[in-house]
Amino acid sequence: MGNGIYLVRDDGGLIEMRAAPYATEDLLQRLLATHPSLIAGDQVDPDNPRRWLLIAREQAVPGEDGGEGRWSLDHLFIDQDAVPTLVEVKRATDTRSRREVVAQMLDYAANGVVYWPVDELKLQFERTCAAQQPEEEAAGILARFLGADADPENFWRQADVNLRAGRIRMVFIADEIHPELQRIVEFLNVQMNPAEVLALEIRQFVADDMRTLVPRVIGRTAEAQRRKGKDAINRISVEQWFDRQRARHGDEHVRTARLLVDWMAEHGDHVTTTTANDPSILMRVNHAQRTYYPVFLKPHDRAATSLVWLKEKPPFDSEELRQQLLDRLKLIPGMQMTASAIKGEPGVSLKQLADPAVMAQLLAVWSWIIDRIRAS
Repeated sequence: MGNGIYLVRDDGGLIEMRAAPYATEDLLQRLLATHPSLIAGDQVDPDNPRRWLLIAREQAVPGEDGGEGRWSLDHLFIDQDAVPTLVEVKRATDTRSRREVVAQMLDYAANGVVYWPVDELKLQFERTCAAQQPEEEAAGILARFLGADADPENFWRQADVNLRAGRIRMVFIADEIHPELQRIVEFLNVQMNPAEVLALEIRQFVADDMRTLVPRVIGRTAEAQRRKGKDAINRISVEQWFDRQRARHGDEHVRTARLLVDWMAEHGDHVTTTTANDPSILMRVNHAQRTYYPVFLKPHDRAATSLVWLKEKPPFDSEELRQQLLDRLKLIPGMQMTASAIKGEPGVSLKQLADPAVMAQLLAVWSWIIDRIRAS
């Protein structure tokens, strides 16, 4: 990417925004803590976009069993499949060698997978929630993140399993990723399995009182994906998904699911399963160099409308438009939604959708979403 990007005003005028360094490293760290979606989850895994839950900033890393923190990791996140994600932030102007930064991260990872008790991480998450969102309990934040079907205790158990197996993700973040670091990251990501190693460049462009941040994931090479065998191991086909649902819920359930999947295939750009242990079916919509994931079929009898994936991108970055969408969903019989549904995944059961009238109402809302995306 060059040193400038250009915004076109409604009156046809052009605003040139120039690349600029962050004033401090702490500024970039605070942005990541407040807006985890900057960690470009749809670039980290385009077919099963990652979402992030912040466990802590300045997460202590012990060097022995039961020890105090010997090191301090910039951020510890966890994704929706309970994969711990270690983030280290450095500005491009940092004079330390690339090797030193990489060695530091490997120290954190090697000790974290051995000495982080998952109960301590759970407690740290609760402290972070209390500090950042004191108006909402940690259990509610986690439930919204995981969705209505998930078991929070199973999520933390899976986090512990992932840690002990070394199934983690290491992410180096900077305003500019130098070629030397890129080569190291790409090499490590090919060689390490099941751990994943990525770099994320988040460039800042400014003009007057405006600021634009542009994330770019580095290290997710075709060779790394082939070596790790992610697609072959973790993704089932849509037909295999139907077979699982038939065994769980019966033929009538699958007939309803097929109607929804047929609609998704007709109106979206790609339909596939996610790479979770108990996968969903998702529809991907590409528009204006953006990728949207507006609807999912969840494995436990639910068709979900994914405001959590719409809320960061035009036109649904407007709370007013998301509220309009929510108002339309509320009219559908059997729609399940929480008080925080405007940034969650309200859903309706496939049993309810077996009624053609209810199905028609839901598909009308989904069509309205697609129309708004394509008109933006």
